[in-house]
Amino acid sequence: MTNKNSMRIGELARLTGIPRTSIHFYIRQGLLHPPVKTSRTMAYYDESHLKRLRAIKAIKKNMRLPLIYIKDQIEKVEQQEELSAETDRQIAASEKYENDPKGKRKQIIIKAAITIFSQKGYHRTKIQDISKAAGISTGTFYLYFENKRELFTEVADEVIKAIMGEGADAIRQERDIAQRMRIRGQVFFNNYSKYNEILYQLRAEISSGEEWAQEKVKKVYQNLTEPVIRDIQKCIRQGLYRELDPDLLAYILTGQVEIMALRMKIDSKYTLEEIRDFLRDFNRYGLNIGSNIPG
Repeated sequence: MTNKNSMRIGELARLTGIPRTSIHFYIRQGLLHPPVKTSRTMAYYDESHLKRLRAIKAIKKNMRLPLIYIKDQIEKVEQQEELSAETDRQIAASEKYENDPKGKRKQIIIKAAITIFSQKGYHRTKIQDISKAAGISTGTFYLYFENKRELFTEVADEVIKAIMGEGADAIRQERDIAQRMRIRGQVFFNNYSKYNEILYQLRAEISSGEEWAQEKVKKVYQNLTEPVIRDIQKCIRQGLYRELDPDLLAYILTGQVEIMALRMKIDSKYTLEEIRDFLRDFNRYGLNIGSNIPG
């Protein structure tokens, strides 16, 4: 799978000034993550490869350092950048509403809407239902939102922030990438189970042919999968996962959470712990029958 930002190795070598042989060497040593292969002889690189190679070049400049040290230092920097970006987002969000009564009122409406939409569905929910739950008049509602659709799109954004925010907090101090993946998956499942109804309704709106719904779904799932893709790429670089398309794998893992959340809503046959254990076992061993499977 390629996109407009993809490049062949010749272009990557030209942009970085690093020979092809060195790029291949870095990949073999796990210092650079593998490209996306579209055939046996065709491989494509992207901005993440460009950024990593420039970082390697900067660290090696005027220094003779072991590759394993360079790899460790780059991964520390990347992890810190990720955590810093999440911290900046959280600080900005808290400062936005701290001294803003109107912003606080808007958040009250959004929180009330999450509950009502989850209970009644998007089409059956009326503005009066949300206004009553938020403790405001219908007239006040229109001071904050133009219509129900605008509110629903902001509800979707709020749900994603809730799902992703707790996951970022939970892995903040964890450096082991495999453990980060396990923690992220558990937190994601716990939170997704709370808000899956909103996401189901959002996806259902795609069938109406509305462009806003298609764009919102695209944005929502990009936000959900981007941090998972980054962790998958790190797992591949560290040899914990075999070489797979990180984007597709992130969507598979997200889809597992979605369908298991739906399964738990059908009846009470399985507990959350049983679901979690099943997913962990399935993702580790698949459908293979072999000596590596415990028991």
